[in-house]
Amino acid sequence: MNKVNFLGEDDFIRIMKTENSEFRKTHVKQGKFQSFDGATLNYYFAIPENATKVVVFAHGFCEFFGKYHEYVWYLYQAGFGFFFPEQRGHGYSEGKMKEPDVVYIDDYDTYVEDFHIFMDKVVMPATPEKKRILIAHSMGGAVGTLFLEKYPGYFDKAVLSSPMLKMKSVPSKLVRSLLSIYAFLFGKRKAMAPGQKHFDGVSVFETSSTKSRVRYDYMFEMRLKDEHYQTYGASIGWGLASYKVYDRIFKNASRLSLPITVFTAGQDHLIDSDGYTEFAGKVPGAKIIAFEDSRHEIFNAEEETRNEYFRQVLEIIDRD
Repeated sequence: MNKVNFLGEDDFIRIMKTENSEFRKTHVKQGKFQSFDGATLNYYFAIPENATKVVVFAHGFCEFFGKYHEYVWYLYQAGFGFFFPEQRGHGYSEGKMKEPDVVYIDDYDTYVEDFHIFMDKVVMPATPEKKRILIAHSMGGAVGTLFLEKYPGYFDKAVLSSPMLKMKSVPSKLVRSLLSIYAFLFGKRKAMAPGQKHFDGVSVFETSSTKSRVRYDYMFEMRLKDEHYQTYGASIGWGLASYKVYDRIFKNASRLSLPITVFTAGQDHLIDSDGYTEFAGKVPGAKIIAFEDSRHEIFNAEEETRNEYFRQVLEIIDRD
C-alpha cells in the first residue's frame, strides 16, 4: 500500500479545488448502466495501474459522489481502485420524484437488485482477478448487508460505516400499519413524510452528522449549485421501507461468513447502537470498532478521529 497524507482543516478546501479536482479530471470516469427495470443509474470509477484490490461503495441516504471526493482520492493514492454507484433517486441516477429533494423507494429489494445488476454488468467484468471490498455507509450499510446475505461470493471483505442496522425512533407496528394504510388509500407513498423538510439552502452544520465544518461546507456548496444533489427529505414510502430493514437483516444475518468490520459513532443521532451488539452476536466474522467522539459520519469527524478511521480502513483493505 502506498503512503497517503490525510488532509487537515486549514488546507482542505484549497487542495480539494486544486489537486483533488485535477485527480478527478484525469483519472475518474463516469458511466451509466440500466438496472433490472430499465432505470438508468449513474456511477464513477477509477482503477490505478497494477491495482489488485477495488472498493465498491454503497452510500447513504441523500448522499452523492461529491461527498466522497476525499475518500476515493485516498483509496486511489493508496493504490486501490473504486466503483461508486449513485443509488436510485440520488445524484445523477434516475428515480427522482416530481419534488427532486424527496427520496422514495418502494422496497429495499429494489436497492439490492440495482446493486446486483451493477456488480454483474460493471464491476465483475472489470475485476475478474482482483479482490473486492465493500464499503457501505448508513443506509448503504443496510443495502450492502442485505446484498451480502442474498448474494454471497461477490466480496472478499466488507467495511460498514455507521450502518443502518437498527434505526432510532422507529414507530410502533400499529402506527406503521396505520401509516401504510393511509399512504395506500390516499396515494401518499411518494409524499414527504411527517417531520421531514424540503431543501431550503440553509446550512445546518450544527445539527448535521459531521464535525468538520470545511467538509460540510464543501458538500453544501455542491448542493446549492446542482439540483441533482439536493435530495433532502424522506417520503412516506422510503420511511415504511426503511422500518422493515432491521427485521430483514437479522433474519438472515447468520448467512454472513466473510470478514466484516463495523465502525460505529458514539454520538450518532440516527442509529440505535443495540443493533451493533446484536449484529456482532449473530455474525462471527464481525468486528466492532467504536469512535466515541464521532457523529454519524466518521469520515467527516474531527481530525484525530477522522484520520484514525481512514488509517484503519486502508489497513483493512490492504490486509490479505
